[in-house]
Amino acid sequence: MKHKERYTIKSTKHKILGRTNDIKEALKIQEEYKQEGAYIDDRKSPDKHRNSFIKK
Repeated sequence: MKHKERYTIKSTKHKILGRTNDIKEALKIQEEYKQEGAYIDDRKSPDKHRNSFIKK
């Protein structure tokens, strides 16, 4: 089954932490799981968010 949410928040071990269409909510989830190396996977521009958010 395909998920249609734009943003998927994943840990460095590729565990899915959440899915959403709202970037603010995605950033909030990422902040909660930053100790696990959470990053945002964007369906529409996959490289943009991973590169900018994973280095924080």
